[in-house]
Amino acid sequence: MIRKLLLTLLALSVLASQVSATEMFEKVGTVGLQFLEIGAGPRGVGMGEAVVGASTGIEAVYWNPAGLRTITRPTLLLAYGTWPADISHQFMAYAMPTSFVPGIFAVSVTALQMDPMVIRTADSPDGVGVMFDPGDLAIGLTYARIFTDKFSAGGTLKWFHSGLADLSVLGEPGLQDYYVEGFVGDFGTLYDTGFQSLKIGLMIQNMGPEVTYDNVPVPLPATFKFGISMNIFETPGQAITVAAEFRHPSDTSEKILVGAEYNLRQLYFLRAGYKSNFDEESFTAGGGVRVGVGSFGDIGVDYSYSDFGHLGGVHRLGLIAEF
Repeated sequence: MIRKLLLTLLALSVLASQVSATEMFEKVGTVGLQFLEIGAGPRGVGMGEAVVGASTGIEAVYWNPAGLRTITRPTLLLAYGTWPADISHQFMAYAMPTSFVPGIFAVSVTALQMDPMVIRTADSPDGVGVMFDPGDLAIGLTYARIFTDKFSAGGTLKWFHSGLADLSVLGEPGLQDYYVEGFVGDFGTLYDTGFQSLKIGLMIQNMGPEVTYDNVPVPLPATFKFGISMNIFETPGQAITVAAEFRHPSDTSEKILVGAEYNLRQLYFLRAGYKSNFDEESFTAGGGVRVGVGSFGDIGVDYSYSDFGHLGGVHRLGLIAEF
């Protein structure tokens, strides 16, 4: 059974690779809503984002909803990340198991923001005295279900709004508030093979119809992900988890990601990872700590660093509360 599943997944990965190899060039810059591809959650980022097969806890809302199977009580995540060019990325998620419908429900909010900028024209290069505030927002509803002790699946439906500029404030004919809105979906599965601690994850992220920017149709950044994870070292108080992930984006070549996490008594964590075949991104690192706060529950803090080459480093900080 396990052998047949692994062979099937391998065949699917090879097929996806061969399909992309027939393309004449990478379709860089041909998809929109790129903010949907920004990793949300310091744990996953610290492990090189190779976590579709190692998704667990509240961060699974983004990485693979099937990983929400580990949620046993209401959990909140607040994450903040810096980005090049003074751009900030925020992510919030709240998940809880329910009794009226078997499974776990979650809601999430993603925002990409930058400082307001002056509207400039060819006749007024120093600005026209009016500011515009571009930004992106996505609100998601997630549901995950545990079907057996080894298999779970989950999906997310997200509404997005991408604001470019409100030029209607200039009062000139033909100028308007430029934005796009729509819906996008994710679907993922997670399977515990029963062999050692080997887990297999599959996910299709950002599925949806094209959006139209100023009468020009633009596809969404759909991505197929396949990943595995396993504990290569485990004692009653310690564990080392390694993970690997294959990605097939719709606009660039395939990516290979690897990562690892060291866990000491489920209280202290160290993480590292590497992202291959990216233009600027390469290694990642991070860590975290969990503490109990009396009858309130548990509080966790996670941090990650990503190397973006010529663009510098990206820092992310996350706060987790389990009630």
